[in-house]
Amino acid sequence: MVKDDDLKGAIRSGATTAPEIADHIGKSDSATRRRLKKADDDAQSKLVRERNPRGSGYIYAIADEDQEADSEMPVFGDRDYDWSQYVPRAGATAEYVETNGELSDIESIIEHRHDTGQLPRFRLTGPPGTGKTTLARYIGAMRQWPVIPVQFTAAMRDSELFGSPHIIGGESVWVDGPLVKALLCSQERPVVVVLDEINRAPFHRKASLQSFLDHRAQATLMLRGGEKIEGDPENLITVATMNEGTEYETFPIDPAERRRHGNTWDVPFLGLVDADLEAELVADNTPVSIDVARVLVRAANEVRELAVADRTSPVENGIATSIVLEWARTTVAYRQSNRSDPLTRAAKTAILRPHYSGRAAEEAEAVIHDTVRS
Repeated sequence: MVKDDDLKGAIRSGATTAPEIADHIGKSDSATRRRLKKADDDAQSKLVRERNPRGSGYIYAIADEDQEADSEMPVFGDRDYDWSQYVPRAGATAEYVETNGELSDIESIIEHRHDTGQLPRFRLTGPPGTGKTTLARYIGAMRQWPVIPVQFTAAMRDSELFGSPHIIGGESVWVDGPLVKALLCSQERPVVVVLDEINRAPFHRKASLQSFLDHRAQATLMLRGGEKIEGDPENLITVATMNEGTEYETFPIDPAERRRHGNTWDVPFLGLVDADLEAELVADNTPVSIDVARVLVRAANEVRELAVADRTSPVENGIATSIVLEWARTTVAYRQSNRSDPLTRAAKTAILRPHYSGRAAEEAEAVIHDTVRS
């Protein structure tokens, strides 16, 4: 069994990559990678994974929260970043289909920002699963611009935004946070910054974000002796997303913050706006026929209506287009294997069991069953 203390000991001794750590502790690469991934996913763990600034892959570090402020602390990688690593790979980002012209609106503002002097700041609201994050990534993928994501949480700290000391290769170094990287990148080229679920964090947890978003495009690193990092505000393309729903703990958006996030669009479920368009998307991207795709979208829409419009329903989450695609692919697999009732069987394994429980699962199942049978 691989223990976190063993991993930390290897890192303090100078190991940086997963193979180096595995060799140091005498464990297999696969077991070491699994434990490193689990530690990186654990918000309470001090083991973190950082992208290699000068090449492909990742290196592993220990967050050094006890390190005192030191303006002479070396910066990991000397800020010699390869920004091409942050550009979405071809085919890695799903296509975004706009519901009410929101993508075209955003593209217009981006395209003419140098003429208008308007900062490219955007906010997308709506229920989870409507493609808000996909839209942000799609903007970068279309233009081959780097995309830097930031996930907001109720307990997040400034260090998660701007950086902090880490132990890498056996020594304490400063590791830039995602917003500092975005500022540095904007000095050279446009960069898309995805501020995901911005309303999951209270204002005091992200107050320092304000100088990043406005015309200053600036961050002050107090643990680096007050070092100031400045970017090009017109090259910072920020997209803040906000999930709405009673199942989420959210916080009000401060008026100053609301103003800085700029133009806002509500992004509903595609099928509730244009069921035929979503059915065509499903048929184009999976092996199901257009007729089957229409049935899937119709059933998904019934569940979405419960989540969006019926306040008495226990169903709080609608069915995302990505989940409809999963349902379609699972249906085909079951059908080709001669599984009984493949469509409803696939609904249970691709939709109901992974995404619903209790009374919500019962009601969603009843609605899907009635729609499929009608």
